[in-house]
Amino acid sequence: MDYLLYEQHAAAYIQNKGYEILFENYRRSRIQIDVVARKENILVIIEVKYRKNEGLPCELISRGQMQRILNEAGPLMAQYHCLEWQLLLFYYTGESLVPQLFPIEC
Repeated sequence: MDYLLYEQHAAAYIQNKGYEILFENYRRSRIQIDVVARKENILVIIEVKYRKNEGLPCELISRGQMQRILNEAGPLMAQYHCLEWQLLLFYYTGESLVPQLFPIEC
């Protein structure tokens, strides 16, 4: 399956939960974020990962990627007047369009 399909599915999934999608495939400098959304004053950064076979989701976001996300969260919060933020991992395996959701502690 096309990886973009998983990103689009994640955006639609969170939008159906009442979140406003701010960006899909956000890019700036050395950062790429799959989906940026908000609900009320909470900014949500979503990373989408797909694996053919199951693996450990906690190992799917590298330290460098995490640091770039941390650096970008502040400016995005200020731009969209959010008071807090969270990072969610949408983890797809096999051919399923049913993600496992993991909040990631930063």
